[in-house]
Amino acid sequence: MYYWQIAFYRQIIFLLFLPLGVLGGNQPADTLILLDETEIASPRYRTFSAGHSILQADSTAIARYSQNGLDHLLSRQTGIFIKNYGPGILATSSLRGGSAGQTALVWNGFSLQSPATGQTDLALIPVFFTDDAGVQYGGSSALWGSGSMGGSIHLNNNRPEGRSSFARAQFSASDMGEAAQYIDLFGGRQNIASRLRVFHKNSDNEYRYRNTHLQGEPTFTQKHAALQQYGLLHETYFSPGTHNQGVLRWWWQRNNRHIPPAAMAAHTGAYQEDNALRVTGQWQFHLNRISFTWRGGYFDEGLLYRDSLNQASRSTSKTIVQEAEALFSVSPDLTANTGVKTEWVQAEAESFREQKHDRLISVFGSLRWELVSNQLQLLASGRQSFTSDHTAPFAPSLGLSWKATPRILFKANAGKSYRLPTMNDKYWIPGGNPDLKPEQGWSQDMGISFYNHHRMPNSLLAGHGKQPTFKIRELSLNGFHRRINEWIIWLPQQGSMFWSPENLMEVQSYGLEARISGEINLQEVSVNWQGRWDHTIAKNTRTHGPGDASAGKQLIYVPKNSLGYNLDISYKSFTLHFDHQFTGKTYTSKDHSAWLEAYHTGDLTLQWQTRMNRNTLSVFTTVTNLWNQAYEVMSGRPMPLRHARAGVSLHISQERNNN
Repeated sequence: MYYWQIAFYRQIIFLLFLPLGVLGGNQPADTLILLDETEIASPRYRTFSAGHSILQADSTAIARYSQNGLDHLLSRQTGIFIKNYGPGILATSSLRGGSAGQTALVWNGFSLQSPATGQTDLALIPVFFTDDAGVQYGGSSALWGSGSMGGSIHLNNNRPEGRSSFARAQFSASDMGEAAQYIDLFGGRQNIASRLRVFHKNSDNEYRYRNTHLQGEPTFTQKHAALQQYGLLHETYFSPGTHNQGVLRWWWQRNNRHIPPAAMAAHTGAYQEDNALRVTGQWQFHLNRISFTWRGGYFDEGLLYRDSLNQASRSTSKTIVQEAEALFSVSPDLTANTGVKTEWVQAEAESFREQKHDRLISVFGSLRWELVSNQLQLLASGRQSFTSDHTAPFAPSLGLSWKATPRILFKANAGKSYRLPTMNDKYWIPGGNPDLKPEQGWSQDMGISFYNHHRMPNSLLAGHGKQPTFKIRELSLNGFHRRINEWIIWLPQQGSMFWSPENLMEVQSYGLEARISGEINLQEVSVNWQGRWDHTIAKNTRTHGPGDASAGKQLIYVPKNSLGYNLDISYKSFTLHFDHQFTGKTYTSKDHSAWLEAYHTGDLTLQWQTRMNRNTLSVFTTVTNLWNQAYEVMSGRPMPLRHARAGVSLHISQERNNN
């Protein structure tokens, strides 16, 4: 209760002083610069991404996974390899062979990376709090700063379209002892609206698994992985006049979880509590050819770990971020963006011995030139950051997008990216190294996409009328290459018992990413499908000491191949959805003496939905790990065998009669 009171008062103080910092607005929305008027999000994500490959999760997928963590959505829809330790435990990303800290997680323009660890636990991010999710592949430090070396994950909240207020309630339960409740309320007028989302999840996480480390692979039931979550997200959208719009958001969440031991380890009663308060404000002011944006945020996060061995660790971090930028149309073919960002971080942990502070200021800019209107775009971006310790490397980027025909698009991008050392890297006692250099390197991307936009597809089955039709909507192939220097690695120090980070590794990664999607119509049955293949080579090219056998070998926990496909079959009020994922052989030791075997997993969901006037009722049931596969994503952390979840959702909508 004490934490809640502090969080509440801090939020009130922040909101009282928020207007004093307003310089302009948020998402540029003037139609002269090709942005939607109702969208309040980061302009750089879509406007200045020429040459980058972007994968956007559709709204039906977000709704389907709304009762899961973000790790579940990303692993099933994007092909990102998720380092998952088990239900309710840690889940981090590995994109294009990079570490978790080399993929930025951006929420409405704000980075959610932990100042202490440089990463975010994706299992604790509820999809229910997301309206728009996408992945921008490739190094993008010029746009997002430190951490976005392999790519960036973008989560956005948008004001619901239309003129309806609504209330939505969801309930679900699983055979692992889980019960969850979700409430979503929205209402308001044209110039002001409010949305409130609240959820609670309580799960025993008592799942069956097979211990493949023991002879005969006996089956056990996990008894030490309980999870309890509470969360609240409140948004207020306002538009005082035709040239201004803004949004205030408040996200509070608490997670309590028991951490099970590894497969061959003794139970230690490990317990972890995570608390987060995120308060942000954004304001936009736009005229015919120019738009000003201001955004500010306060982030307060804490972690408490303890176990029965009398080990305890508490850490907290507080971050204040402000960013001001301008987007202006120099001419009908030339658009420019420039801005400045300031960030102040305070971190405290028992292993630091004293409170630590970091300050950062960044200056950034982009220039988009349409050499041929709606056909050929050239993009140049750059960012220079300065920290308390040293100057970060300058990060330039150059992108090209060429629409050769209405159906063929070529993309290319090259740029420099970097990752600053984290608080733990610099200040952890014993072992922290304040003299670390930033990780940095160059990356290149090139891709081609084929589109079919026609409403009447070129049917391979020559369908007419009620005859079956087949259509490929999109086919894309992207290649990438990157080389990262000064890669930070923690190693045991000679003559001592502690580990310390050093800039020792040099990593080269390259590969291919293929995507295909299409649809089939069979009278009353419609089928939507999409497939993906990711081939990633990531290897260390530098030895870091005698006996190091990692040089020239694939990095640990980076599968060379992963494949997946999604299938939606709709018939009247029923929808059958199937996800399939293949993960190739994954090495767990640097000399390749140990590995995890390749595995297949499949999830099946059946949903029934009906409309009652303006209201919608839906019921679903999901079977996860349909093939009852015994597998591990991380060594010693067995994943659940086949398990099921069922739930119901009711959406009540009401039309507004006035403005």
